Amino acid sequence: MKHRLSLLPSLVVSCFLIGFGAGCGAGKPPKEIAATDIPTESRNLFAKAAPEVRELAGKALAALDAQDWATAWVTFQAIGQRQDLTPEQRQFVASAVMTLGAEMQKAGAQGDERAQAVQRMHTISK
Repeated sequence: MKHRLSLLPSLVVSCFLIGFGAGCGAGKPPKEIAATDIPTESRNLFAKAAPEVRELAGKALAALDAQDWATAWVTFQAIGQRQDLTPEQRQFVASAVMTLGAEMQKAGAQGDERAQAVQRMHTISK
């Protein structure tokens, strides 16, 4: 738990820096995607992306594998801020952010301190 909390300051700073907007692309609402489908979709969509995007996607998937919903959510938010995404990638990121946000809310309700902190920062930034 101590290790997880030590990441909290950088997580909070990241939240402020990315501005919490994944963008849905062309005004389309995000499509529903199950959390279990995010890894496969992400690998398919970002396989030929810029190295920086692939690295961020890898970090998001590692967090997802660890069920670290807050880090996965923040990392997909950061991916969504990139200008070099295709419309399909942007749509996927918006969907992933929506799904991971719901998972993060559940985790926060169950006592996950990092999820709660990210939710508070998100609320404050609105």
